[in-house]
Amino acid sequence: MRSRHARRGMVLVYALWVLGILTILAVSVAAGIRQKIFLVARLDERSRMTYLMEAAVKKTAGYIHQQMEETSFTFTPSVKMNLLNNANELSSIKLGQDTAGVGYVAVDGDNTSLRWGVVDEESKLNLNRIDQGTLMNLLANVLSLKDEDADKLAVALLDWRQYGEGEVTGFFSDDYYTNLQWPYPKKSAYYETLDEILLVKGMDKQRYDKLINFVTIYGDGTVNINTASKEVLEALGLADTLVDKILMARRGKDGIDGTADDNVFLRTYEIAVDVNSIVPLTLPEARAIDYLNAKGVLTTNSFYYTIEATGRLASRAAPRSVRAVYSSRDDKIVYWKER
Repeated sequence: MRSRHARRGMVLVYALWVLGILTILAVSVAAGIRQKIFLVARLDERSRMTYLMEAAVKKTAGYIHQQMEETSFTFTPSVKMNLLNNANELSSIKLGQDTAGVGYVAVDGDNTSLRWGVVDEESKLNLNRIDQGTLMNLLANVLSLKDEDADKLAVALLDWRQYGEGEVTGFFSDDYYTNLQWPYPKKSAYYETLDEILLVKGMDKQRYDKLINFVTIYGDGTVNINTASKEVLEALGLADTLVDKILMARRGKDGIDGTADDNVFLRTYEIAVDVNSIVPLTLPEARAIDYLNAKGVLTTNSFYYTIEATGRLASRAAPRSVRAVYSSRDDKIVYWKER
């Protein structure tokens, strides 16, 4: 009897060991399956987000190209309104149950507002073409710098793209960059992305975030008078009172850019006449506009547009965004950065 009870006890212990091992294996397999399901779900979400971002950018690029084709690539009031401020077309782009919007934060002095549309890159000052005086004006105004500090930063920004050695008020730039804790050489060539300015002496993230709205690397260096901001026009050397008159004439009765009553300048040599027909100009003001036109820094058309698309999946709360630059002249995306 004792032997029988002992055998039964051993069988029970053995069974419990087997059950424990099987339980551990089951939990391990379940955990592995759960991880795989989670990984597959994440990969699926990533793919859906990629397709959503591509769809939003491609649809917007196609819409830009369509608008420009309809006007023979002339910047007209309808093009300006449909591209810069168009909630109907660009606020909700659907791909299945997922949604993306194309918009930007419009900066007007101290006021900001969200608009559904694209950003005209040629409304900004081109860092690869700008001269020192104009850049200094912009930095002093936008970054609230003293003239001396604005001049130093302007020289540093221009020196970055300059081939060879250039002295930047008290130091040689090559010596500065190579003597940093984590040294690197200066570019000595044109900016290829705006992020490069973060590498320039005197530039930091806070200044970068303010400056990014007013500088570009796209286009031929001319500034579109139909979309340029107050800060850009003042940086070009126009008095603030004259800039206010240009903006008043451009924005129409409602005082808002990108609406149906906007006026668009079609020829650079008629800008002063067109403004004067709406808001009277003094002779010096008219000559100031004509002077900029004679220098070849103004245009009335644009071909490069930034598309800021933000997407949200129906199954995921966290959004993702992409910044792309589209050339309507070449009909292609020339820059793409996901965030």
